[in-house]
Amino acid sequence: MSKTSMKLNDVNEQMKSEANTLSMQQTLRQAIFDSISESDITAICKRQVEKAKDGDEASLQFVMKYMLGFGTPVKLQQINVNTDAQTAVQIAKSR
Repeated sequence: MSKTSMKLNDVNEQMKSEANTLSMQQTLRQAIFDSISESDITAICKRQVEKAKDGDEASLQFVMKYMLGFGTPVKLQQINVNTDAQTAVQIAKSR
């Protein structure tokens, strides 16, 4: 086997591994989304506000940054893994 073929094989294996990782991440994210209801989020947010009002610094930061949008903006990402492995790896590397 030539050196070029070995390198190409290594790259293909790496791409398969990265595509599998992306697929697993998407599966896990979906499981998380499926397990949290709108009322769960409302309850969590209300609890964080109450804790912030009681002086809890971490809760105050959570409310200010994530609920009110002060601080570094949160960037939501959608990963589409309904594609071939090579394209999925290229998409992941471009982010």
